[in-house]
Formats: sequence, structure tokens, C-alpha cells
Amino acid sequence: MTYLIKGLPNTIDVNGRKVAINTDFRTWIKYEEIMLKEDEKAQNQVLEAIDACLEENFMMSDLDELESLFDGFLWFYSLGKKTDGISKTKEEDKKESEFTNSSLVYSFEHDWAYIYSAFMECYNINLLTANLHWWEFKALFEGLNEKCLFSRIMSYRSIQITSKMSKDEKKFYRTMKKIYALPDERTVEEKENSFARSMMASMQI
Repeated sequence: MTYLIKGLPNTIDVNGRKVAINTDFRTWIKYEEIMLKEDEKAQNQVLEAIDACLEENFMMSDLDELESLFDGFLWFYSLGKKTDGISKTKEEDKKESEFTNSSLVYSFEHDWAYIYSAFMECYNINLLTANLHWWEFKALFEGLNEKCLFSRIMSYRSIQITSKMSKDEKKFYRTMKKIYALPDERTVEEKENSFARSMMASMQI
């Protein structure tokens, strides 16, 4: 049954138990930031993530339950995409690669003003006061009008400069890339690997 009919989830499955989570989009922006901290100890990441994402205290009996909890976090964060720990099928990898190549050229930390203005322009939503479910926020985020400045910025960052472009085009896109470059120079793949390492480390404490 489609989520448009049954509504968006507010729990995750942890070894057969329904566990209430904080669905606010701010929580999952924080979750992403926590899991991408390379200088953070895995144990601290685990505790921060649990504290941020759970609506109530959750007693874990063993590491298997901890792993199931973080599988649930990852499932919710990725909008219900099937996950099996960190591993994915080749087909899921391909689909995720296609998605990330076009949409993960942003930083919630450094692009907050662009994102705020994009939501105001496209939806008249004030993100400083809005009450949005994470999945609702992401659906709107991915559907931003191509004409808004933030969409153009993401396009500049992701575009590949090729020999087929004219001299003026190459100059223009290099300039735009420089103007709108993010402080974090890691590639999408490196960020994904960093995220995966954090997830794997959290399973081994």
C-alpha cells in the first residue's frame, strides 16, 4: 500500500518490535551530520544518534538488537529503501549511485541559506518554523524547481566539464564551481564510504 494512503511512518522495526522515532526533518539532518563525522569515536556516534533519533528510552539486550536498531535508522533515513546492513545488491547500488550523483552535491550546514530560500520560493515554507516529517522534507527537497538558485547551484557542482563544451562554457562552469564550491571537498563516493565506515564501526563496539 502506498504511503500516500497509509501515511508516513513514525516507528522502525527492531527485531520485531515497533520503536517510536523522532520524525522531524531537523533530527535526520543531525543524524546525517553525526554519522559523517570522521573524527568522532564510533561509540560517541552511536550514543548521539540514539539520543537524537529515539522518542523514548530503548533498552537493548545485545549487539544484535543494536544492529537492528541502526538498520532501522538507515531504513528511515533512506526513505524506506531496502537495506541489509551496509551491503546492497548491484541493482540497488546502481539506483543509489544514480540518485546520489545528481542530488548529494550539497551540505545542510553550508547551504542552509540557499535551502531555506528555495523552500520559501518554491513552496512558501519557512523551514525555521515548519513542522515537516523527514520523508516529506526529502520529497520536497528532491522536487525543488529547477529554476531556483539552489537547484542551479547543485547543477553547477555536479556538471562534468567536457571537451565538447565551448571555451566560454568551460570558463563559465569552472567559475561557478569555484564560486559555489563546498568546504568539504570529498567526493560523493568518499562521503558514502565515510558514512558506511561509521555504520560498520557502530556495529562493532
